[in-house]
Amino acid sequence: MNCAKSLLVSESAFFSAATSASSFNLSSASSDNEQIIAVAKKFLSTACPELLPVLENHYDQASAHDRLVKIGRNVIATLRYGQEAIERKGRGESAMMDIWSSEEEKIIGNEIERKTKTDDSLQRLVKECKDLAKVLSSPVKVPTVRYGRTGIQMPIVSLGCMRFQQSWNRGGKTINSPDQLEKECQDNLVNILKHAIHCGVNHIETAKMYGCSEMQIGLALKVLFDEGLCRREDLIIQTKNAISSSMSKSDLKSQILQQLKLLGLDYVDLFSVHGLNTDDHCEWLFNHGEKGNLIDAVRELKAEGKIRWMGFSTHAPAHVIKRAIESDAFDYLNMHYHFMGAYTASGDGDVNEGNLDNIQLAHKHDMGVFIISAYDKGGRMYTPSHLSRELMLPEMEPMEYGSLWLWYHGKNCQGGKPAPCHTIVCGAARPSDLDQPVMAALRSITAETKEDFEVVSRRIQERKDRVLGKDWAATWHVGLPNYSQSEKRGFQIGNMVWLYNIIHVYGMLDYAKDRYGTLVGNSKNWSPDKTWKENVFANPGFNWMPGCAYDPSHDYSSELMDVPEENKARVLEAMKFVHEWCCPENSKSMALEAGADEKKEEDQERNVIPLEWQIAYDMRPWTAFPERG
Repeated sequence: MNCAKSLLVSESAFFSAATSASSFNLSSASSDNEQIIAVAKKFLSTACPELLPVLENHYDQASAHDRLVKIGRNVIATLRYGQEAIERKGRGESAMMDIWSSEEEKIIGNEIERKTKTDDSLQRLVKECKDLAKVLSSPVKVPTVRYGRTGIQMPIVSLGCMRFQQSWNRGGKTINSPDQLEKECQDNLVNILKHAIHCGVNHIETAKMYGCSEMQIGLALKVLFDEGLCRREDLIIQTKNAISSSMSKSDLKSQILQQLKLLGLDYVDLFSVHGLNTDDHCEWLFNHGEKGNLIDAVRELKAEGKIRWMGFSTHAPAHVIKRAIESDAFDYLNMHYHFMGAYTASGDGDVNEGNLDNIQLAHKHDMGVFIISAYDKGGRMYTPSHLSRELMLPEMEPMEYGSLWLWYHGKNCQGGKPAPCHTIVCGAARPSDLDQPVMAALRSITAETKEDFEVVSRRIQERKDRVLGKDWAATWHVGLPNYSQSEKRGFQIGNMVWLYNIIHVYGMLDYAKDRYGTLVGNSKNWSPDKTWKENVFANPGFNWMPGCAYDPSHDYSSELMDVPEENKARVLEAMKFVHEWCCPENSKSMALEAGADEKKEEDQERNVIPLEWQIAYDMRPWTAFPERG
């Protein structure tokens, strides 16, 4: 990427303002947002002045504020890593954990090379800001694709509705009526829908389990329809409902009708069985005895015109997803599948690792494929590590790469079989959360973007080959059990080894800690006095985020009996590594507080997290409404 001018060398005033912010907190809880906005304004006045008046005159000033925070955090993070890499080399030090090869280390800390890459990365941000000015100034349409046998022209970005409602209604204050809603929250929700429609993101996906989301969407849709901003037929609306062993066919049918009432709709375009996560869920759908097969409730509502197409969403092991696809009862599915892995299904798979076999099978059945949580469960792309940014910049940010990997997947997947991913969801907590996915979607059809994607993909593959080794990268999952094959202890071994891989390749320690923390919590609740099935269903959340953590005292010989002999030692090493770095109760997983007098010098050394594994920035300017308690 050639840069027209150096933002660092030519614009010393900007450089001085930005580097003075090197100590600013770039997290979602930051109290430095006003100073960060000052950096963003200085950057824009220097590099992209056309965006400033667009933001100043935008109808949604809260979102304009958020966009400046995000731009400022990006600038500061880019400069911060560059500075620290140069200073590290100046001290004669190398990155911890052998993160870089000796040749890479020379380039990364070289002042001239570093400034060139920093300039190129900032120039990429300038292009994004110019694109944002255009997007905010006039309506755009993200590309659409045929959504399997539904025939729906689906936008390649969908709006997920689990981050903007006021409450999850799972404890604390519950919201059951409109008069309980805060105006700020509902206004934000309406503005998210307006921005989505402005960008051609007309697929709106919610669920009964998302607290008061359906009620708030119903109120917002009435506003949009009354104002003439869109018509019902312009939208693709999807909702979901979970099932249980105690539920009858009539129970499910009445609940779905209540969901339609909350949404203020006569029908939904798409209805999903929410959380088809175990073989038991399949049995309740298709063989539920006297209570009636639950799938029949959905079929009856489809026949009545209340539901146009039916599908399922899943956090299941790969074999359960395969069973549901092969039933041929569903027109589409929502599933996890990302460039880093397949979340709860990572380490699964018959032929290929994770959910690739299921993506290919869905295509064979002409099903629509909706990718769940591409920016959260797909690697927390809104909080990338310095390492992941270093791998992908200056061509693109991790969020864009993760999007393109999915959109290009139909032609670039392993194994040679067609495996398109039709749409990826953005769970927006604020209107600005849609900006990067939308701009990535608009750029995805250009030759330049496709070339940039290939450059980054080669860089990532080279890193995998060096850090993991080609043989390990190709075979690490072979023979590994996850919880559904670990009948005595529910160990999620495939997931643990996957976390080991993505920490080393992408530096995603923060993401790995989040996932592993769930396994640790599940382990505490696992009882040796209960059967495997009793343990799985004792905790309602277990089958959504399943599996138990590493136990240092356990003999894993039986669990690893199908693992190739040459991989066994490294599998054990990987589990131990993840436990040491990611367990909330382990010293290595806790960030060191600078100047903590009570810490011994050797403890400090052990606790230091490598710079490249640290979060570069957080693109959440503030805490989302349902997370405020």
